[in-house]
Amino acid sequence: MCTLTFINNASGVCITSNRDEHVNRGISQFPVHKEINGQQVTFPQDPVAGGTWLAASSTQRIMVLLNGAFEKHKHQPPYRLSRGLVLLDSFKYDSLEPFKMAYNFQNIEPFTLVHFDLQNQCIEEVRWDETSPSYTTFNYDSPHIWSSTTLYNPHTIQQRETWFREWLRQPDLDPQDMMDFHHFGGGATHSNSIRMERNSYLKTVSISQLHQKQHQFSFMHHGLLNDTQITTHL
Repeated sequence: MCTLTFINNASGVCITSNRDEHVNRGISQFPVHKEINGQQVTFPQDPVAGGTWLAASSTQRIMVLLNGAFEKHKHQPPYRLSRGLVLLDSFKYDSLEPFKMAYNFQNIEPFTLVHFDLQNQCIEEVRWDETSPSYTTFNYDSPHIWSSTTLYNPHTIQQRETWFREWLRQPDLDPQDMMDFHHFGGGATHSNSIRMERNSYLKTVSISQLHQKQHQFSFMHHGLLNDTQITTHL
């Protein structure tokens, strides 16, 4: 839920996400399936709140959650609803535009929600900052990177974008190359690298990747705390 990349090239569409979390939160279960609005939704399930930070549907829609909106906010629990459950709720809408208009955001902690619609080839984003939701679209043919504003300040976010652009200079990037970026981007693991670690208890606990090429659509989840890797085909 804290670093997200997207590329679309000859190797297909590749979406990769690092979850940076407190190690005591536990190990997520994968794959978990849930029927939402006529779609089978597959995701790694958070062991505490039961939600998720990344989910894909049988209609090739992918939702990814990052903590925070535009800047670091003050954590003020209790909140009405977990953001991971908000992500699952978003599948009840055909896109994030009606979700932004109709959803009840009140007393939910700030977040960024990114929607990749692989069938319609579009990317859209909603950010909730505790005041009003904002809506943005992105070019489907361009690479993109997102970083959580709760963990990374503007300077660090810009630095991570620079690492990403430098990584993109390699020819013929494929899903394994993007996994390598999410493991090793920014150099050795430290507090702000793509695979991060701070004070031994806050770290990247998993890396997940969705890959679509022609009629093949796969979802891989690598749990770093117990070193398990599971791939399912959607």
